[in-house]
Amino acid sequence: MNGNTLLLVPGTLCDERLWLPMLSTPAGQQLQTTFAMQHAHIWQAQNHALMMDAIATADAEHLVGFSLGGYLLLSHLLSLTPEKASQIKSLVLIAASAGALTAAEQKIRQQTLSWLQHHQYQGMSQKRLSEFVHPSRLNDPTVTASIRQMDKELGHPVLLNQLIQTSNRPSLLDEIYQIQCPVLIIGAAEDQKVPLTALEQIAKRLPDARLVVLPHCGHMLPLEQPKQLASLLLSFYQHCGVVTALA
Repeated sequence: MNGNTLLLVPGTLCDERLWLPMLSTPAGQQLQTTFAMQHAHIWQAQNHALMMDAIATADAEHLVGFSLGGYLLLSHLLSLTPEKASQIKSLVLIAASAGALTAAEQKIRQQTLSWLQHHQYQGMSQKRLSEFVHPSRLNDPTVTASIRQMDKELGHPVLLNQLIQTSNRPSLLDEIYQIQCPVLIIGAAEDQKVPLTALEQIAKRLPDARLVVLPHCGHMLPLEQPKQLASLLLSFYQHCGVVTALA
């Protein structure tokens, strides 16, 4: 570890394009001049162990995860030896839950998996898209074009594999108190996938955590609010003293 590497971990059916709008903002460009940026290519991993390897091999000190990526980062931190864990300097969780899937979520997952195993995935419908994006941004191509592009290009094999590999995930809530680094938790007030209560459960169990909730935003926060996200990250690293002169 060189003390200045930031790893970005996307969510289900997402790749590094998820982060491009944020990184192209003035604050995002400032982050790129400060940190050595890395991307965990979890969409290429064929199983859960390889997803975890994609994170571990980056050997980064500053970790940022969206949705599934946030859960994987929590799992990664809890798997580290005390010596390795002490080298992690910060963690950012975006629209991420540390809990197991509820019974209702498991049922929906199983129905989706059953359908995918017998049909060819034809892409995200407008109705499905509305579950991930705030109504005010549903007709905004700066948000929806990236989602549809990743959805189309990663497609059926990635979606099927990621759902299979991550459906039986255990709750981490009783263990995350062990994470000692500063943590920023960012969520959306109108996220239909990860409710505010899930974020609050994480925040109250961590010794050094701050929770920020953005209004007028759905689950796809990095695409819906890239400027705010970049500014929050920049402010967080300044507050933590990770970097002495970001401004």
